[in-house]
Amino acid sequence: MAKKVKDTGMKDTSMTFEKLDSLSTLQIVDLLGQSLVNDAFSREAFFYLRKRVGDLEETCDKARDAIEKLNEAVEKLSSPANRVGTLLDLPKSDVGLVAQGGSEFYCLIDPRLKGETLLIGTRVLLNEAYAIVGDLGFDASGLIVKILDVLPDNRLRISHEGSFGTFIVIRSSPLMKERLKPGLEIRLDPSHRVAIEVVKSTKTSSKLLERVPELPWEKVGGQKQAIEAIKDAVELPFLYADIFAKYKHNVPKGFLLYGPPGCGKTLIGKATAYNLTKKLREKTGEEKREYFMHIKGPEILNMWVGESERQVREIFEQARELAKEDYLPFIFIDEAESILGTRRAGRFNSILNTLVPMFCAEMDGIESMRQAVIILASNRADLIDPAILRPGRIDRKIKVNRPGKEEAKEIFRIYLTEDLPYDASLMERFEGDLKKVIDFLIEKVVEEQYARTDRNQFLEVTLRSGKKEYLYRGDLNSGAIIASIVERAKGMAIKRTIIDPLQGGIRLEDLLCALDEEYIENDIFPPSDITEDWLKLVDYDPQNVVKLSPIMPRKKMVSGVV
Repeated sequence: MAKKVKDTGMKDTSMTFEKLDSLSTLQIVDLLGQSLVNDAFSREAFFYLRKRVGDLEETCDKARDAIEKLNEAVEKLSSPANRVGTLLDLPKSDVGLVAQGGSEFYCLIDPRLKGETLLIGTRVLLNEAYAIVGDLGFDASGLIVKILDVLPDNRLRISHEGSFGTFIVIRSSPLMKERLKPGLEIRLDPSHRVAIEVVKSTKTSSKLLERVPELPWEKVGGQKQAIEAIKDAVELPFLYADIFAKYKHNVPKGFLLYGPPGCGKTLIGKATAYNLTKKLREKTGEEKREYFMHIKGPEILNMWVGESERQVREIFEQARELAKEDYLPFIFIDEAESILGTRRAGRFNSILNTLVPMFCAEMDGIESMRQAVIILASNRADLIDPAILRPGRIDRKIKVNRPGKEEAKEIFRIYLTEDLPYDASLMERFEGDLKKVIDFLIEKVVEEQYARTDRNQFLEVTLRSGKKEYLYRGDLNSGAIIASIVERAKGMAIKRTIIDPLQGGIRLEDLLCALDEEYIENDIFPPSDITEDWLKLVDYDPQNVVKLSPIMPRKKMVSGVV
């Protein structure tokens, strides 16, 4: 009798090899484990086998990942390098003109890139077939150049300091609609073919411009003669241009304000700008706006060759551009003797030897005051080069004098106004009349300041003839000193008010005490007896002065009194 074979049920299974291929090794092991004999040894062997298979499968997955990463690294290292170029033009939607390595190429654009989104001047990535496969945006660095002229077809003629000749570049896409003008600084791409962006004004230009505050002539005290001279020289040619043309009268180009420091030269310059434009608007209806370019002479001096001259060119170039935009530019150069001093041989004067001719050339290029009003200010006009001060350049020399007694009173009234608090006893004495209180204070302090007494002697002057003269406090007075005296008096009144509010208000004692302190501590007076330093402050002819000596013992005595 034939032996029966036990039926395991494998024949009836519907599982095919195709379905097994879709399972993982562990899933197949689990499937086989369902048909094993259910005894202890079989279960233990099955779980051991399953663990071994699981470890092998995990090891294979890690090895597969490592091999894939290795293949990817090998592929990257063995592929050719991509090149970077600058996009110059887009003649077609799928073609770009690219500058790369000093050459130009017409390159196909990867369809995955949208050609219309690419911008002229951007950096593009080129593969080994010189196809554009990436957009890297605009370069963050590049050469700074200056626009000389704006040409048609979006081209610019530019120049660069230190290089010879001029160059033509094209505009980038962001600059296509930008309103560019000569004198602006722009940044080029690394290939020096495309202007990428406009660079903000350099510190030289930005520090020069200053908006003029509201400054009517009434706020400039003690300088009636200088104000009348500046009105005749500046305001009349603008306000009555037709009459000047009828007489064929040559209008001056520039003016020199000279005199001791602190007497209002800068203030007069700003007031000139404010009042002239105001009167032009009232008389002619021209919407002129003033632009006050306040330049401090020493700031222009630079140790690098050609840098000082470049700044002078920029100043005049900027003034001419502002004139085209309906501005009325005022070039005010303070401490003019520092940059326009007399030319002489020597290592340390080489800058002046080129700076003065450059300034003269620029002034000759100014046709009239309507292009720029040039005002120089100096307390040592004798040190300015004669070529600057000749007729046709600086035509008018206007002296700004130290204030006398009446002028000092006028300046005091500008600072001691009726809206300040004054001592209660003074108010009671003059029955609350503020004008009388202020007049009394001013009269007393000016009388003390200009008294020709030994106590007020300040400086001993020895002349070439051997004669000795004395200068008193009033002889060295200025608007700046008067302003400081008032401020010191205010400070004393404030301290007293903090301690006792009933004792507040400006007193005569405050002004007299401030007067003494000002002449003892004032920083504008040289601490030594060096004649050269003192000559900047006094009105004597330098050729006639042998020695200037401050009266130090007298100042100590005054200090003891205070």
